[in-house]
Amino acid sequence: MVNYLIAAYGIYIFIKIVLEIHEVFFIKKEFEKGAVLMSLDEYKNAALYAINKHTLNIFNDLVSMFLVVFWISGGLFILNFLLYKPGDLLSELEILFAFFAVNYILTLPIHIWEKHIDKRFGFNVAPWKLFVVDEIKKIALFVIFGGAFFAGLIYFIEHFKNWWLIGFLFTFAVVILINVLYPIFAAMFNKFEPLEDEELKTAIEDMMKKVGFESNGIFVMDASKRDTRLNAYFAGLGKSKRVVLFDTLLKKLDKNEILAVLGHELGHFKHKDIIKNIAVVGVMLFVLFYIFGHLPQSLFHELHIPKNGVNIVILALLFSDMIFFLLQPLVNAVSRHNEFAADETGGELVSKKDLASALKKLVKENKHFPKVSKIYSFLHYTHPPILERLEKLERKESE
Repeated sequence: MVNYLIAAYGIYIFIKIVLEIHEVFFIKKEFEKGAVLMSLDEYKNAALYAINKHTLNIFNDLVSMFLVVFWISGGLFILNFLLYKPGDLLSELEILFAFFAVNYILTLPIHIWEKHIDKRFGFNVAPWKLFVVDEIKKIALFVIFGGAFFAGLIYFIEHFKNWWLIGFLFTFAVVILINVLYPIFAAMFNKFEPLEDEELKTAIEDMMKKVGFESNGIFVMDASKRDTRLNAYFAGLGKSKRVVLFDTLLKKLDKNEILAVLGHELGHFKHKDIIKNIAVVGVMLFVLFYIFGHLPQSLFHELHIPKNGVNIVILALLFSDMIFFLLQPLVNAVSRHNEFAADETGGELVSKKDLASALKKLVKENKHFPKVSKIYSFLHYTHPPILERLEKLERKESE
């Protein structure tokens, strides 16, 4: 069974790499046809950035394949042999954190390479000192909160017969809690100042009233200390909801364009897309927990490891991306439908012309290559390709 698992993961990685290579050739082919939405220099830069990212994805996939083979072919056995003590939860957490530490060290060069690419193309402006500080903060948060979460999950696995259902409910509750507490965690990395532009603030509040959205404030995030890309989002659930504007967005977009972008986000609220997205996450988690809640004893016998909480968790972590990849096209289809509907609302709240103008600026400033192959979009894109969004907005505007 172990050989079948490795073969299945190998096929999955092969498909992903073929898709990345296909997309590189697609971008080169489309580039030769002439620039779209950008000047020729901007178009060339966006194409080069996209090719660099796809190349990075290939290496990331190869590292993932190596890690799966390493852990399945003896790595897990070594960890259990060195650290596992039957009935000792602490020893299982030691195994889990050793697993995470090895993965972190081996994938860190890919992470640094990604930062280097972003710096080369003018996105990443953070000094390496800030990168190190951020990583330390992330590790500390993961050890504290991740440790508590995994300790609870391992406990459920080892003390309940139908642990997979209890574990699913526990994990789903944690996902919701993270959404509620997200503004608190985000404040550990960025400063959030109340929006000072009273005219813009009033316009945003008026727009929120039209869809019944209540928040605890409109904030500007100092995104420019790390990155030059533009963005805006709504964070939190319930009373913790807040509107967040990147300071880079305020510098590059005019008032109506900013309102149109926020109008799109309010469209997600109006159509209850946040609840839908959480429900989709719930379905994916349910499938994952069901599969790994019914692993045969023979698999662990082949791996020469005990069928305990930590080993089940590690196997789920190793193969979850492959399972989610199979579910991703359905998730993408739902998400793209929601994005078109949100564009419609954003156009109604402000104007389709302003939303289209904002989207074009976002594409240029974020160096997003505007064309994507249908197969890559189908399997990877949660948002519709930008040209499809603009075409639909312009068609609605003309109607």
